Amino acid sequence: MELAQWQEGRLARVICPGCQTPFDSAEAESNAAELQVAAEQGGRFVADPVICMTGTTTEPGTILYGEAHLRRVALTGRTEHLRAIEHLPPGTHCVPTVGGVLIHPPQATDTHR
Repeated sequence: MELAQWQEGRLARVICPGCQTPFDSAEAESNAAELQVAAEQGGRFVADPVICMTGTTTEPGTILYGEAHLRRVALTGRTEHLRAIEHLPPGTHCVPTVGGVLIHPPQATDTHR
């Protein structure tokens, strides 16, 4: 079985388990812990490519995550199977993570201030 390695939300390479370094293992455990903590705090993970926004595609609001994806679409004309997460409430916090974005609703981010 091979494992994927992600960098900045993009598949960078595939690693065979015997080739995985201790750093790769630690990074994978860290990513798993980050996703678990986010879920426990009311957040959710969405895999890339995705655009997170407070409005809709027909009436856009604030783009919280995915501006780089939109620029690529504008330059290439290809949507890359892009998904839009619409109607996110004001105060939502979106954090890039390996392979996607963590979406934290306003009540989840308010506890960290």
